[in-house]
Parts: sequence; structure tokens; C-alpha cells
Amino acid sequence: MSADKPSTALTSRQQVAVVVLAAALVGAVLAPSVYAATNEPSDTVAVVEIEGPVNTALADDVESELADIRANESVGAVVLKLDTPGGAPVASERMYKAVQRTSEDMTVIASVQSISASGGYYAMAPADEIYVLPTSTVGSIGLNAPAPRASSTALGPSGPDKAGSNPTQAWAEQQTLADTFINAMMAERSDEFEMPREEVAKADTYLGTEAVQNGFADEIGSLNEAIHAAATEEELGEYTVDTRETGQEFGIPFLVRTDTGIVAIHANDPGYADVKPMPSTYVYTPAVPHVDTIERFSETDVRTGGAASTERGTPGNETARLSGGVGA
Repeated sequence: MSADKPSTALTSRQQVAVVVLAAALVGAVLAPSVYAATNEPSDTVAVVEIEGPVNTALADDVESELADIRANESVGAVVLKLDTPGGAPVASERMYKAVQRTSEDMTVIASVQSISASGGYYAMAPADEIYVLPTSTVGSIGLNAPAPRASSTALGPSGPDKAGSNPTQAWAEQQTLADTFINAMMAERSDEFEMPREEVAKADTYLGTEAVQNGFADEIGSLNEAIHAAATEEELGEYTVDTRETGQEFGIPFLVRTDTGIVAIHANDPGYADVKPMPSTYVYTPAVPHVDTIERFSETDVRTGGAASTERGTPGNETARLSGGVGA
């Protein structure tokens, strides 16, 4: 090489510097996409919160959320986070059907917090597994309804229901509701229950530790453990948790308990028309809050808008019989 011609060759130190610079540039360009590929979860566990008394508003939301989850390809499993004493029969069954439909598509695990009884237990029964805390309360499989009263059958122009209530038919309908609940539970968990149908139908409740032993629940575990179990069952690997709230309408209508029975409140400052007795419920009565200030309302008051006697056993106090009956 001529001494008077500048060299274009790179020294070994310069070559190393060029390689390092190139690597840095490539890293700056590709790092975000590489990080996303290795750190962004590829699947989701949806946690559906079911809290408060079971009513139409709650059932609407649960049905809507579960339908959206089934249509969302990124969701691989569902966990139901439950804290409910139960409630209206129709709303409970609607939620039961929605959970049943979802469990056909993916793993569904129920995680009971404080309580999931009566209609709440009905709704979660189709889940693949039920997780409880040691102090959770589950069970109360039965119907809270009035016992039959001795009275003559009301007659109408063309049938017994045309001119008034028919106690015989009302009792039969209540028994049908109770049997529907019990039949569904036996279909879902007969292999898990460590007791015959007659015992299941007594509407007893159990703490979490006992529930695992008698088949009313499957595992002792927290919400996080239920989420992990659902993800593991679906082999999700890395996943995110998508929490979905339901029934966010300030709990209206909500249930309260008086000395005369269960009623639904449809306003924050209720009048006669806002307080409606619920003669038939899938509800665990002790878990429903007791309210003294509306005990003067009765079934007759609500229907007529008039005042009634507060004495037990008077004609105006029909709800005095609402706390007994089929189931519990």
C-alpha cells in the first residue's frame, strides 16, 4: 500500500465500535415489538362480579356480560366472584342458564366470598368448580314462600283464577318452583353431594369447610386461587384478569326483611307503591338486612295504597305469613 494514499480500512477497535452501534440501532427499533411479544399476555380470565340480592337488573347484566365473554376470543376462562343471599326465582334461573351456557364454551369457576346461597347457589351451580373460603356460607336450596291458608276457593266467571287468588293453585305453583330448584341442583351436583335429595331439599346452609366435605363446594381457596385454577385448566400460560361489574344500579330494587316477610324496595325513600312483597323467593332469609321502619307496610297496603293495622293476625297484615312455607 502506498505511503501517500490514506487507508480506508477500519482498525479492529473501529470495527467493534461499528458493530456495537449497529446493535444499538437494531435494538432501538425492535425492542418494543420484542418486549410486547414476550410480555403481553395472550389470554384473559374474565372475573364477573355477582354481588347483592338477585333481581332483574342483576340478571340482565350477568346475561349481557357472559354473552359478551363468549363472543370475545381473547377470553379463555371465567371466574364468578359471588357475594349474594339469593333473590327472585326468575332472575336466579336466568343467571343459571347463562352460566350453564358459558360453561359449555370454557372453564367457569365460582369463587364465593361471604355468601352465595339460595338463588345465588342456583346461579353458580353449573360452574366446573366452586371455591369457598373457610367462613363462606353456601346452600339454602329451597323456596321461601307462604304456607297454604285454609280458605274457600275463589270462583270467577269462567275459572277459579278469574276473580281472585286460588290458594290450591298458588301452593302447587310454589311447589313447582321448589322442585325446579332442587331438580336443577341434583342434575348439576348429584355426583358431588354426600347426601340424598331429601337432605339437599331441607335448605340448610353450610360454612365453607363443611361444604367441601359434603359436596356443596369443591375447594377451599381465595379469589386469586380460583383465577389461577381457571387459567391452569385452560392452559393459558400468561394471562390478564378482566374484572366486570354487574348490577351497578345502586342495588335497586333491593331486598329487605321485616318481621312480616321479605319485600323489595324500589326507591331510596320508598312510599307505598315502592314497597312490594315477594311471596316467593330463592333467598337465604338471615342474610337479608332487617329494616324496622317499613314494617307497617303490608301486602294489602301495597296493593291498595291504604294504611293497615299493625297488629299481627289482622286482615291488613297478610305479609305476616310470608316468612314460612316451602324450603327456607
